[in-house]
Amino acid sequence: MAILGHKIEWLFEQETYTSEIIGSIRKFQFPYSPELATGYTEHLEISDGITLIKSTHHFNNEDRPSEFALGKYQVAFSSPTFTSHMVHSGCVSLFDNAKNNILKRTPDIDLLGRFDFFDLEQTLFTEEDIFLSTLFISEIELFNLLGPETAENLYINLDLVQNNEYRAIKIPQTISNKIANCTPDHLEGNMRSLFAQSIILQYLLELNLYISSSKSFLNNLEKDDFNVAALRTELLQVTADIPNLAELSEKYKVSPGKLNQAFIKKYDQSIYSFLSSQRLDQAYQALIDTDVPMKTLAHKIGYSHVNHFITAFKKKFGVTPGSIRN
Repeated sequence: MAILGHKIEWLFEQETYTSEIIGSIRKFQFPYSPELATGYTEHLEISDGITLIKSTHHFNNEDRPSEFALGKYQVAFSSPTFTSHMVHSGCVSLFDNAKNNILKRTPDIDLLGRFDFFDLEQTLFTEEDIFLSTLFISEIELFNLLGPETAENLYINLDLVQNNEYRAIKIPQTISNKIANCTPDHLEGNMRSLFAQSIILQYLLELNLYISSSKSFLNNLEKDDFNVAALRTELLQVTADIPNLAELSEKYKVSPGKLNQAFIKKYDQSIYSFLSSQRLDQAYQALIDTDVPMKTLAHKIGYSHVNHFITAFKKKFGVTPGSIRN
């Protein structure tokens, strides 16, 4: 389905290594200096139309550079191909030569795309070992696996309308790690391929369900008839007992989960976190302006025990409430 060329350009050795991997299973050892690291990339043809690339980098030398450019990856496909690039551990960055764009990759963000060709340069960050997978599925095989309607919906939900587009999307590792574990070493030959195909199908179905559910949820948030800014203004004016989420939910006629998610979407923190921070600000001022006992003050702003109040106060302001009063 694809020809994958690795062009390795070391920063610390002025040499270039080039390898083309063509065929069912090939393993390419990265030419690291033994005292620095070990690493390999494995090319597996799972079936006609499905290719999996797995790469591992284990760093040995504590005096290693914090990062280095590994090399250039060029892939040309015979037909449009769905691609999923997943970092299971460690951190890498990809430079897209076509779009002049840098994408830093960690285990919480997957890169999903629709390609007939790409040209990327990869940089490794050596703070921890790196393990990553790249899954290639031809559009023909994708439509065979999911069916035309589900496959099209996946592209629509990912906003992958044209070829050579990609999206960096937060995907739960419980989904992505299925690909990391889809080729167990104790299986060989056809059994290994059949097992991998079943896991890849499960991955695609869970990915599509997650993306469609997330998109639907966010679209619904946009349509809500309550005003999140008005809710924040109300919370800023609260001086008595802190309202709980159930009370706010009943007032705004929105489920507690949706109310809280709408607040997070707009202000990057939950209602509880916002209220806690606001109350700590009020407590700071009260410590300066009043002589209300600290235990009473802690109870008034919602803490059941004064020690919890002291811990939260110090975490936010870097000093204890007692030092402010003194």
